[in-house]
Amino acid sequence: MNNLDKYWDKIHLKYTSTYDNWFNKYIHLLNKSDKIIELGCGRAYTSLYLLNNGFSDVTACDFSTEVINILNTEHKELNTSVFDISEKLPFKDDEINVIIADLCLHYFDSKKTKEILNEIYRVLKSGGYLIGRVNSANDKYHIPLSAKVLEKNFYYDGEIYKKFFEEKEFKELFENFKILSLEEKHMDRYEKPKTLWEFCIKKQ
Repeated sequence: MNNLDKYWDKIHLKYTSTYDNWFNKYIHLLNKSDKIIELGCGRAYTSLYLLNNGFSDVTACDFSTEVINILNTEHKELNTSVFDISEKLPFKDDEINVIIADLCLHYFDSKKTKEILNEIYRVLKSGGYLIGRVNSANDKYHIPLSAKVLEKNFYYDGEIYKKFFEEKEFKELFENFKILSLEEKHMDRYEKPKTLWEFCIKKQ
């Protein structure tokens, strides 16, 4: 993906964050025997939260080899995998119970985003969950207004692509799923507040 993995390698070497407890409210939906993967995991805060709460079949996935090397060094108990979510997911049909996608699905245009969601649908078991967060088009501080506009709410700043979602888009994006919750929220993990959409959807 145009050396974007190298971009994220650099980001992960200089930037760390903390778990902001966003996933806690969903843990009651999960079974301890569930096969769980976290896409675009970064430092894998959500995967580690699950691991610390007794979920053993958890795999943290990213396409940055640098961040996966960091995880393998610092958290040897955590399963990891390196792959690009914009390509075919390396899982069988109906294999995964829960997929976590925290702030990793908003780097693609609308067509590719839909393709990724179709792949997620393929690998999820019936009744499985996709739980995640993405950028909101109502974000006042993080939309790169000086960047090149490639399509509505989709920008390229010379290094990174970013998409910001409007609420009306989710009906089509999630057409194969049952939407259990979709809420616009604010996160204070960064220097300026971030507005995002948080969702929990289920494969029918």
